[in-house]
Amino acid sequence: MADTNPKPRRSFQASSILFAAVCLTIALLVLVPIGYMVFEGVTDESGAFTLQNFIKYFRRGSIREALLNTLMVAVGIGGLGTLLGVTLAFGVSRTNMRFKTLVKSTIIIAIMTPPFLITLAYIILAGPNVGFVNRALRFLLRLDTTYGPVNIYSVWSLVILGLPQGIATIFMMVFPAMENMDPYLEEAARMSGAGARRASLDVTIPLVRPAILSGLILSFGQSLALYGVPRMLNINVLTTKIRESITVMDFKMGAVLSVTVTALSLLAVFFYRRTVRSSKKYSTISAKGFRPSVMKLGRARHLFSALGLVYALFGFVIPYCTLLMASFMRSVGNGFERSNWTLQNYITLLDSDVAITAFKNSLFLGAMTATCVVLLGLIAGYIIVRARVRGRGVLEYLCNMPSGISGTALAMGLIFMYLSKPLNQLHLYGTIWLLLVAYVTRMLPSGVRYCQSALIQINTELEEASRISGASWGRTMRKVTIPLARTGMLYAWILTFVMAFPELSSSVMLRNAGTDVVATAILDLWDGAGGLPQAAAFGTVVFMLVTGLVILAQKVTGRSMIDRA
Repeated sequence: MADTNPKPRRSFQASSILFAAVCLTIALLVLVPIGYMVFEGVTDESGAFTLQNFIKYFRRGSIREALLNTLMVAVGIGGLGTLLGVTLAFGVSRTNMRFKTLVKSTIIIAIMTPPFLITLAYIILAGPNVGFVNRALRFLLRLDTTYGPVNIYSVWSLVILGLPQGIATIFMMVFPAMENMDPYLEEAARMSGAGARRASLDVTIPLVRPAILSGLILSFGQSLALYGVPRMLNINVLTTKIRESITVMDFKMGAVLSVTVTALSLLAVFFYRRTVRSSKKYSTISAKGFRPSVMKLGRARHLFSALGLVYALFGFVIPYCTLLMASFMRSVGNGFERSNWTLQNYITLLDSDVAITAFKNSLFLGAMTATCVVLLGLIAGYIIVRARVRGRGVLEYLCNMPSGISGTALAMGLIFMYLSKPLNQLHLYGTIWLLLVAYVTRMLPSGVRYCQSALIQINTELEEASRISGASWGRTMRKVTIPLARTGMLYAWILTFVMAFPELSSSVMLRNAGTDVVATAILDLWDGAGGLPQAAAFGTVVFMLVTGLVILAQKVTGRSMIDRA
């Protein structure tokens, strides 16, 4: 006995130290920047507590306007996204509508590609001066003007351009719930004399209400954190005002606005987590196998098909075909003249030191972020799913907290953190390493979620057999858990890379000379350094890379992102 007892004790100590290190790392990544941000917001220049900063800045009309616009956009995207997302989820999962594959592809693209690419495409289409749609309308209506009639630079345009991602978020929450729901209750309602419409409204929708509410809250929180779309449309919202605070060197304003948008977002995350936990009592998945019932709608089928087609055209086909087309033009204003077509935009990108540096930086940051997030996610996911330790619920909440923090607010917290003593001695500010810290923090929720899913699918009996045979926790992880979770971890790595590669909101706050990434480079090109055609060319390259990697991730697992739930 004396010879065998020390081994498990050392194994226990090693695993406990690793668990503690991971928990401490996640707490440092998530809580410390928020702490610095809050401290800066609620103190005066001498460090004394005060709320006068909030009173001072919210007396300004532009900041009150930014708050109002932010809430309007979040409510608009959340509300319309829920209406359309639930309808599409029901149509794809429960009816015989057409274009199901096209709708699913659009959902995946809307989730994985940055919204500012769609915005860039619609500026090319509906820009008030040289936009293709406006030029066509002026010609058809014989309008004697060089402006309009459509003006894309408005709050309502921001809501509309944010809808593809909002709808996709709702769909991703509701579709699995409908797809996995036992059709017995619906069939019972129909046998009692209820029609398909009545059964859907009285049975199907109420049963997936928690999923709908979860999607609504999550979409609302994501909309609060939007930066790229309002920046390109020049709309005054909280995230763009945070960026403005850096340019005018008013850090107190940045802290106050960051605290405000973070508080709103974390409140949404809190309600989202509560809703997810309460959804268990609505479970309708039985142990027996079944196939989801598909309604034969007749003429009503065409309404769902039309909605699906419009969504696919608006969120996928039209914008990315526009980007591709504009990328081969010398000037968007010269239209479709034969002399206007060229490959020069792509050649210029290949010869541009800024573009090449940005691409290399994004590749490096994407790969490093994916690696760090998967490693942290694996250990954190193991603690949450497997370990019977106190505080794992707190750890899970910490891991999900960054999903409620906008990139601009997180970046502001990191600026305060790494410009203050003692961390200013690390000299991370203005370097690519600070960008890596921001990326890892922002992508942590998705990495933990994917790794959790991979661990849940592994039967605990295999790990228990290894431990009973005398293997330490570390050896069990290396020889059993990681090999079995390898496919899921690779899936998580690729998708984390895909989300990190085009990151904009944190990057635009933290970049410095030599640390530009593809998203900031595209924004600079759009701002005038290379014009719309070169921005479209770079955007097309990013879209092709992201799409290719998403397809690779789905090939690795043999299933779609939508079906993984």
